Amino acid sequence: MVELYETSPAGAQLPLEIGTVSVREVQTSMHLLAPYTGQAVQAAAAFNTQMGLEWPRPNELKRKGGVYVFWFDHAHIAVMGATPSSRLARHAAVREVGDGWTVLELNGADVRAVLARLTPLDLRQKQCKAGMSQRSSLMHMQAVISCLGKSRFRVMVFRSMTQTLLHDLTTAMESVAARTDLV
Repeated sequence: MVELYETSPAGAQLPLEIGTVSVREVQTSMHLLAPYTGQAVQAAAAFNTQMGLEWPRPNELKRKGGVYVFWFDHAHIAVMGATPSSRLARHAAVREVGDGWTVLELNGADVRAVLARLTPLDLRQKQCKAGMSQRSSLMHMQAVISCLGKSRFRVMVFRSMTQTLLHDLTTAMESVAARTDLV
């Protein structure tokens, strides 16, 4: 019988540090929740009771301890770091999707400059504050970009795009670091 085991999408390429920015992989569970038609209020109430967090509004991220809850798209929210109870299944579809995504955490003084080279989002501090989570393109990939703090972001892409993401991040990090050395 073939034995299957879980592997990291990034393999041995992480952690990575170039200039002032570091990148590490986040190993976490991830569930998508989608309220059934006419059940949005009930799903939000059940979610609030179970998780102690409010259902996030569009482009919003909420955190309690190691649990992150964020707006995912027009019909879904995502929960990382906890498994929603089966009680929510009465009001919403709940699916575990963590194995299909790569989650990276980026930290450092120049993290906004690095991401600005890869996404059309306005990442200036006055526009992109902690607690925001947005779907956008990252080069030619679809991504979820969440601001966790002044110089801390989480970036999620489909697992199949991990190597492309690492290549693009490395290029942007090297470019920003080189400009800093020249100035």
